This record gives sequence, C-alpha cells and structure tokens, in this order.
Amino acid sequence: MRRPVIGLLFLLAATGCSNVNVDVDSDSQPTHEKIFPDEMKGRSADYVRPRVLDLPQVEYPVEAADLDLAGMVMIGVLVGYDGQVAEVKVKQGLHPLVDQAALDAARGGRYAPANESGIATDGWVTVPFRYPPEDLEAK
Repeated sequence: MRRPVIGLLFLLAATGCSNVNVDVDSDSQPTHEKIFPDEMKGRSADYVRPRVLDLPQVEYPVEAADLDLAGMVMIGVLVGYDGQVAEVKVKQGLHPLVDQAALDAARGGRYAPANESGIATDGWVTVPFRYPPEDLEAK
C-alpha cells in the first residue's frame, strides 16, 4: 500500500497538481528585511549573535523625569571580534535626553563577540533600555 501512495505523490508533484492557488494579502506579510535584518545578511547558518554580558546602571536624566518620559529605547551595538564596542546607534528612540543616556550605557557595557563557525567575529546586537528604569519606579 505504501508504494502506490508514494508513486501517486510523485506523479502529482510532477504534473503540478500539488500547487494550490491561495490569495495572499502581500501588505500583511512581513518583508524580507523584517525576517532577515541587514546585520544577518551574508552570515552562515553557524552564526551566533553577540551577547550582552553586563551593562552599567543607566542614568535617567532629571530633565527627562520632569518631562515624565516613559518607554523603550532600542540601541544597536556593533561588537567587534574582541568583544569591544565598535559602534552604537539609536534604532528606536524616545527622546534625545534618554536616547543619549542609553547610548552612553550601551558604550560602557561588556559583550561577548559573535561567533561564526567557531571563530570570533564582529556583529550587531540590539539592547533595549526601559525608561524610567525599574529601580526608579519602586521609589
């Protein structure tokens, strides 16, 4: 019974009967860039992103507290093959005051470098910063 079923599947595949027409709303589909961000393009399947090992205490500027700023700041950090910060950039900002504080904290962090096929290499990692920091909310 198994052979006729397998043969039928091959026959259907060869004649194109296995294709199913489905209307897809392309606007609701994620773009290639969302699935595979730029920092992942050209990387092998053995690529492991860099990791955050330690971050300094993030400063919440007094001026930001006066403005009652709250939300997330996403910082992109390029970690070199030696684990040192090569570049930082704001990927999603909240306000220039807290964006700069997050950039400073990200620069002062410690990171494990990316790894590709067993060799340390440079790579991007996104580090989220929440404002106000949780320790301030508890006060």
